[in-house]
Amino acid sequence: MKVSASIIASIVLAAASQVAVAEDDTTIATVNGTELKKSTLQFYALERRQVDPKSTVSADKLVDDIVNMQLLKEEAIEKKLHVSDEFKARMNFISLSMLSQIAMINFLDNNPIPEARLRKEYDARIGDLKVVELKASHILVKDESKAKEVINKLNKGGGFADLAKEYSTGPTGSKGGDLGWFNPKRMVPEFSQAVMEMKDNEYTKEPVRTQFGYHIILRAGQREGKPPRFEEVKSSITAALEQEHIQKHINELRESAKITVDPKAAVK
Repeated sequence: MKVSASIIASIVLAAASQVAVAEDDTTIATVNGTELKKSTLQFYALERRQVDPKSTVSADKLVDDIVNMQLLKEEAIEKKLHVSDEFKARMNFISLSMLSQIAMINFLDNNPIPEARLRKEYDARIGDLKVVELKASHILVKDESKAKEVINKLNKGGGFADLAKEYSTGPTGSKGGDLGWFNPKRMVPEFSQAVMEMKDNEYTKEPVRTQFGYHIILRAGQREGKPPRFEEVKSSITAALEQEHIQKHINELRESAKITVDPKAAVK
């Protein structure tokens, strides 16, 4: 049985973002005699960033949240909610989740992927990769009828750059629709497919629809590009190999364990 990629990815993320707890863990607030530590604030901030990487909540707001949590915790204990079956089940799962993540963090810390292995993987994946770059311009409009109107004007000899400045709603409109040189794989699929099938100095005779609207594309050239450098893709290669590393370790643990599963109980 394999562990899902999403679970492994979350463990790798936790490993990369773990909080170092200092020996002199400072008290940041005291609630009814209970000291709330800086490490609690750090873990809470990390949890929020994992849910929303763009979160910019202030430290004061985070402290307020933790104080509120402590007050609610005290209320729960006063009402004896902590001895309910639901609470015990939730705590069992939290313990299972946290300890498994900590075990994976420990495994990765003590069994890092060697630099030589990362470079070997880079050479295998990217070292001899041939990259094609294209140069193109486009006119982006919101509806198909407007796109066909622009194409009709091109057919009558209209200048592409002038029409882009007049009609395009995209950010490159003011530059005559010029996209410069780009790797087509980094564009949305519909755009990439269209521009790859075109010849140089040719424009699309039918609008190309994408999630952004309708495009009229002018292909201007093609050249051989350079693959990304090792340093640019090292982190993504490391993450991929760490997932394989963890999966292998889990498989070894399963092979040496005694496991019985009741399929009927699992679906109840």
